[in-house]
Amino acid sequence: MKWSRVVTTVDAHIGCEVSRVITGGVIDIPGKTMSEKLTFLNEEDDSLRRFVIHEPRGGVDKTTNLLVPPTCEEADVGFIPMEANGCYPMSGANAICVVTVLLETGMLPMKEPETTVVLDTAAGLVPVRAFCDNGRCVACTVSTPPAMPVKLQQPLDVKGYGTLYADIGWGGWFYGFVDARALGFALLPDEAADIAEFQKNLGTALREQVEIKHPYDASINKIKLGAFPFLTLESEEDARSYRYANMMPGGRVDRSPCGTGAAAHAAILYARGKIGLGETYTARSITDGEFSIKLLDEKLIDGVNTVLPEISGRAFIYGTSQLAVDPEDPYPMGVCLPDMWGPDVPNAHTPGKATGVTTT
Repeated sequence: MKWSRVVTTVDAHIGCEVSRVITGGVIDIPGKTMSEKLTFLNEEDDSLRRFVIHEPRGGVDKTTNLLVPPTCEEADVGFIPMEANGCYPMSGANAICVVTVLLETGMLPMKEPETTVVLDTAAGLVPVRAFCDNGRCVACTVSTPPAMPVKLQQPLDVKGYGTLYADIGWGGWFYGFVDARALGFALLPDEAADIAEFQKNLGTALREQVEIKHPYDASINKIKLGAFPFLTLESEEDARSYRYANMMPGGRVDRSPCGTGAAAHAAILYARGKIGLGETYTARSITDGEFSIKLLDEKLIDGVNTVLPEISGRAFIYGTSQLAVDPEDPYPMGVCLPDMWGPDVPNAHTPGKATGVTTT
């Protein structure tokens, strides 16, 4: 057996949403800031993402998180989530998984009962408080980037559904929110295929009919990735409980409640007067994965009203992986076909170019 490249991961999940964390095989990515590193991966050299995400080493369901040295003294580690269609500035669910892996494997020292880990991301510094007991992370609380509504009651012509109205918000990425009850969805597991089909059409409408821009961060606006379609369902029995269904790249339903999406939705709920500062509500995914969401404060940034949410949840480590390639393998970057990955995920039928990524 001869391998020309090996990447190792520790694999975790929230609500059965897979979150792999690269723990070996990559030293660093070119760029002086996390935004520059993200730009490098998205625009200059996509080979690492393709190597770990595409079949046969990955899959459309396997978010893989890159760890790099931090670019500022305040942070402990740099963090970039890599998805089926590109790399993103931030992910709340993956931040919880990353910190759980860092502490439970001893990559960073764990202090009981609480350890704070500061993640360096392209969306800014993200402090995560891990609550630890007997060597385990029993919960993590992520202080997300400032969140805000971007557009409210945005009309969209959605194929098969006519005109729908979406709220669009930012919580570390952009999301377009539609009320599930108005569409007849209860956001339960047996609806997953129908939800995914609707969200594909909603995603097309968001991409083609709305120009979405971050109001003050020009580096975010350089990222050519569309808003995620997102269904929400307010509980009729409990005003402090919501069900969420977010569409992941490739057209599948997120198994986690989606941390950055929950942060964006919290900002919209605050703008509508449905929740206040200091109040907590529960978000549940289609698999009953659960987050607790709380708004800490308001913050005015460059004339833009934002809020500061925190997201709490728990991740579980379930395995490890070694991802390798034989030097004679004709598919060093793998493949992604539209039968599983959907029509909007970049194809991978050509060999990857020589990578500029520094590897062990």
